[in-house]
Amino acid sequence: MQKQGSKSSFEGQKVYVGLDVHKKTWKAATCTKHTNPGPWTVTIEKPFDENLRGYLDKHFPGATFLCGYEAGFCGFWIHDALEVKGLQTKVMHAADIPTTDKERDQKEDRRDARKIAKALKNEDTEGIYVPSKLAQRDRSVVRERYSIVKSARRIKVQIKSHLALYGIEIPEEMGEKHWSRNFIKWLEQVRDEYQDDTLSLQLERLYAMRTLQLKANRKLRQLGMEDRNRKIYEILLSVVGVGPLTSMLLLTEIVDMKRFSSFRHLCSYSGFVPMTHSSGDKEAHSNITNRRNKHLRTALIESSWVAIQWDTELLSKYEEYRKRMNAQRAIVRIARILLRRIRFVWLNAQPYKKALA
Repeated sequence: MQKQGSKSSFEGQKVYVGLDVHKKTWKAATCTKHTNPGPWTVTIEKPFDENLRGYLDKHFPGATFLCGYEAGFCGFWIHDALEVKGLQTKVMHAADIPTTDKERDQKEDRRDARKIAKALKNEDTEGIYVPSKLAQRDRSVVRERYSIVKSARRIKVQIKSHLALYGIEIPEEMGEKHWSRNFIKWLEQVRDEYQDDTLSLQLERLYAMRTLQLKANRKLRQLGMEDRNRKIYEILLSVVGVGPLTSMLLLTEIVDMKRFSSFRHLCSYSGFVPMTHSSGDKEAHSNITNRRNKHLRTALIESSWVAIQWDTELLSKYEEYRKRMNAQRAIVRIARILLRRIRFVWLNAQPYKKALA
């Protein structure tokens, strides 16, 4: 007599798990190689990794699993936690996941989880690169430093707006972008003369940001000189236009240059490829793509402005570009050249040497 209620086995099968992750709960949708995700999803609560593993083992005993979720506010800790539980996991770029117009117009967590599971099953999307935990921590320090600088810039704008509000003109000799010590002393004199409490508070915030910026700069230099970073850090410094801060940004954003199969692949990651619109016999190219690593592209463009001041070869190329395009497009071309140099010295582990004329 056949035993009733025997458990089904998924031995040798692969189950695809789409996750829509949020702070308090996750939505999980599942499917197999020959099925699509069903209309219902399951809600996973804390502890997420343990509960998800328990749910999958209970409903799909013996199966192997491939999980996926969109990169976002949660970073990579979910990837690491699920991998520890034996769940292979992909972190996916949201723009790469196939989405219908209906899914865009009727966006909800269940739909998002189902479309991720379906993308995993159809192999429509590649996972993004997941750096090590140590590299993630280094990257956070670098990005925090740039955040501090951004906050300081915002305070400076507020101080200038406050002066304009009360008709206080800044002396012409102190109107440059860099806020010198003399300019700060002048602001302090204005504060004392007008007994301006608002300006006093603004200056205190500025002092605090400057102190934090100095601490962050020292920390980044320390990270650059640690054994795991020193060799590439010093090699990057040999490239004209690349300073200590940009070197650490390159190290923490790229991490491993060999993960890029070609220079075009690296340009695509950095945001130095044009947007294309092709239809039939017509093909149009517009400005550089909006999809990019914003930290990397911004730093490379800033470094390019410095590089053309010190490298006559780059300056000559910049002047050639300027004959047929504006300054912004020309400096993007220089940034691509600079990026090619960076890739060369990194892969060859040799300092940059300027070609002899």
